[in-house]
Amino acid sequence: MKSHINKIFTGLCLAFICIAIQSCNKDDDNSSSAVVLQSFGPVGVVPGQEIKFIGLNLQKVNTIEFVGATVEKAAFTEQKADLIRLNVPQTAQEGYVTLKTTDGDIVTKTIINFEAPVVINSFTPEARPGENVTITGDYLNWVTSIRFADNRFATQFVSQSVNELVVKVPDSAKTGFLLFYSGGTEPLETETATELKVVLPQITDFDPLPAEKGKDVKIIGTNLDLVDGILFKGLTAPIKTFKSKTATQIVLTVPDAANRGPVSAIALSGVATESTKPISFVGDLPPLDPLTYAFYIDALQGNWQNWGWSSSIKFDSQDFVRDGERAIKVEYTGQWGALKFANSSVSTAPYNELTFSVYGTPGTGGKKINLAPSGGSTYEIIIEEGKWVEYKLSKAQIGNPATISDLTFQCQAWTGTVYIDHVGLR
Repeated sequence: MKSHINKIFTGLCLAFICIAIQSCNKDDDNSSSAVVLQSFGPVGVVPGQEIKFIGLNLQKVNTIEFVGATVEKAAFTEQKADLIRLNVPQTAQEGYVTLKTTDGDIVTKTIINFEAPVVINSFTPEARPGENVTITGDYLNWVTSIRFADNRFATQFVSQSVNELVVKVPDSAKTGFLLFYSGGTEPLETETATELKVVLPQITDFDPLPAEKGKDVKIIGTNLDLVDGILFKGLTAPIKTFKSKTATQIVLTVPDAANRGPVSAIALSGVATESTKPISFVGDLPPLDPLTYAFYIDALQGNWQNWGWSSSIKFDSQDFVRDGERAIKVEYTGQWGALKFANSSVSTAPYNELTFSVYGTPGTGGKKINLAPSGGSTYEIIIEEGKWVEYKLSKAQIGNPATISDLTFQCQAWTGTVYIDHVGLR
């Protein structure tokens, strides 16, 4: 019996010893000197605002390193064993954060991010393609890409800081607003209030003038080094082979198919700017005699309108021009389509003839057009391909109409395109 009691007593003693040991081990854990980072936040904090780091033994932290910024212990707004408070540096960016302690470095297990509302204060208002544009504002270090007009993007920058961003204008950039894409907790888009003006080439003169087809001409202007191509009237594609090219002049050979009129400088963006004066060529037709009364000179005159059908009419074409700056492009889309001058009237008493000029495009040679004035008779025109023909019709030839209230140019059972210019009475 005594032996049994002794065994019970011995067992209780061992149990108390185990409990005591476990209690001591727990106390040792709580009193550990290891630095432990438990959490940080808030999520979406803005640079310049306060962030908190919560953990154990944080009094041992000497420096906190963000991507792009370092905060020394002296700059902490509060530091305790379980808490560090500080303001996020303006230059801090997305990434892991390192707490540097006397016992070594502690790196966050997750990436820290910020809410960075990009603000644009100013930017270079005008620039050439390939030149730098300087943008000033706030949180520009968070910008990841810039969209220029017509979806031209820049993702590489010359320099970038919190308050300044320098970017090279893409060669194909166009005038327009800039859109800034920025990262952060909530990716943002920020657009400029005004447009960036992208400089374009300008043509101001030609030497010699008149120029000669098949020979060289000097095209004179500004920013011509930005030219990708030169387009003459009468050509469907710009010329891209030059004898020489500088900022002030381009030398090229004039194609035989070139026509008189404004010449366009085509930038790398595809934007075309017309010359401030037209080019003319040796051998061009002489100016037409003035009209006493006009239906059309460079545009519809008076109250005249087009009431035609089965046709596409362009009254300001510069493709082929007989006189002045523009002509009528008549595309007959139906076999009996028509251009019809209407909505006005003119007495023929003071005049002797009806006159106009017609140019036939390839495939129209020998085709016929019926000219029909109201109150008169039809006159048949036979088209000559590749040249301008001036018609001077007496009143007798068009049936002696006393008044013309409409004038119709109707194709005879064919489709195609002609140009008509200088329509009127003399």
